[in-house]
Amino acid sequence: MPKKVNSQLIKKLNEVRLLNLIRYEGPISRIELAKKTGISKVAVSEIIRRLDDAGFILEIGKGTSTKRGGKRPTMIKINPENGYVFGIEIHLRKANIAFADLESNILSRQEIKYSKNTSADEGLEILFKTMERILEENKVDAEQLVSIGVGIPGLSEYSEENNFFIDILRGAGHKHLGEKFSEKFKTQVIIENDVNAMTIGEQLLGAGRNESNFVYIWIGEGLGAGIVVDDHLIRGHFGSAGELGYFELGHKLIDKSLLPNLYSNQKFFGNVMSEEYLTETLQIKLKYQTSEDKEKIQNMTLCEIVNNYSSTYPIVHEILDEYAYLLSILCTTLLKTIDPNLIVIGGSIIEDCEYILVKTRQYVKQRLLNIPFRTTNIIQGELKENACVKGVISMALLTIFEPELRHHDDSKHTFRPKQ
Repeated sequence: MPKKVNSQLIKKLNEVRLLNLIRYEGPISRIELAKKTGISKVAVSEIIRRLDDAGFILEIGKGTSTKRGGKRPTMIKINPENGYVFGIEIHLRKANIAFADLESNILSRQEIKYSKNTSADEGLEILFKTMERILEENKVDAEQLVSIGVGIPGLSEYSEENNFFIDILRGAGHKHLGEKFSEKFKTQVIIENDVNAMTIGEQLLGAGRNESNFVYIWIGEGLGAGIVVDDHLIRGHFGSAGELGYFELGHKLIDKSLLPNLYSNQKFFGNVMSEEYLTETLQIKLKYQTSEDKEKIQNMTLCEIVNNYSSTYPIVHEILDEYAYLLSILCTTLLKTIDPNLIVIGGSIIEDCEYILVKTRQYVKQRLLNIPFRTTNIIQGELKENACVKGVISMALLTIFEPELRHHDDSKHTFRPKQ
C-alpha cells in the first residue's frame, strides 16, 4: 500500500527552501525563486504570502525587467528585525556575548569577566543582567528572542544519564546551564562545545564555506578539532569526537630527540601544544641568553616574542619548528583517518605566527611522500576571535532556517522553555 503524502511536511520543506534562498541570495524576485527551486509560481506566491504575514520578509522595491521587457519584478529580502538571537561564548574567567539579527549581523557585543571561583548562580546572574541590558539598549523585547546559542569548552556527553564537562562555572552542569537560560528568557537554548561551534562558524561564514568535508583545528587554552563529513558535524557517541588534546604523545612521537625544547615527558598533545606552554618555553629559553631583558621577556606575548626575537635568536625558530612538527603529526593523522578536503587551523598561535603554518605544511608534505595520499590544503581560519560566537549565532538561527530539518540530533543539547 503506497505511503500517504505528508502535505504539511512538504509545505514546511518548501517554506524552508524559499526562506533560505531569500536569506542567501536576496534581494530576489518571486519568478527567480520559482526558477531556482522548481516550485510552481502559484505555490511560491502562496508561500511568500505566508512568510510575509509572519513578518519574515520585506518587499524592497522593483528589480530590472528582462530583455524582452515587461513588468519589473518586486524584490524580496529577509526582514532582519523579525527576530533576534544571542550567541554566547563562556570561558573559565570571561564570557563574550553577541546579539544579532536574522541576517547574522552582530548589533551589540560585550565581554564580561568573573573570578575563577565564581559559582554558577553568581556567573549566570552577571550574564543574565548583561543580556537584559543589551536587549534594553537595542529596544528589543525578550519575546522577540528566537533562540540562544551557548559555546562552552571541554567535553560534553549529551545523554540524559551522563552529563559532564570541564566546569566553566563552578557547579554548572551541561543540563543545568541550558535549562537556566531557557527558564530565564523563555526561548530555545542550544549548548555546544566551543570548538564544534567554531567549526560551524567557519563552515557557514568562514574558511570552510562550500566545503562538505573538512576539519577545523583550534589551538589556545587547549587543543581540539571539529570534524565535518558530508556536511554533517561529527560529535561521536559521547560528544568527544575531535579531542586531539587527549591524543597520547607516546604513541605518535617515535623520536623524542626531535623535540629537545618542548618535550619533557608530557602525556598528551594538549599538554605540550597549549599557547601558554609554548609562550612559557620561549620565555625560559630566551631568559638564559638575554639576562638583561629577563623581566621584559616574562611579560611578552607569543606574538611579541616572535616579532622581536625570531630574527636574532635561532632558538625561537628551533622551538617553532618543534611545534610545527607536532602539529604536522596531528594533521597527517587526520588526513589518514578522515581524508578531509581541507584543514582549517584557528587560534592566536597561528594568527600571530604564520611561520608555524608554513612549516606545518612542509612537514605534512614530507610525511606523505611515501604514502599514496594527496596533500590536503591547510589554511588559517577566517573568523579568528569571532569564530565561536558566530558559530553559536548560526546554530541559534537554524531554529528558524532549518527548524525540522537539522543534520544532527538536537534533542540532546537543545533546551526548550517549559510550557
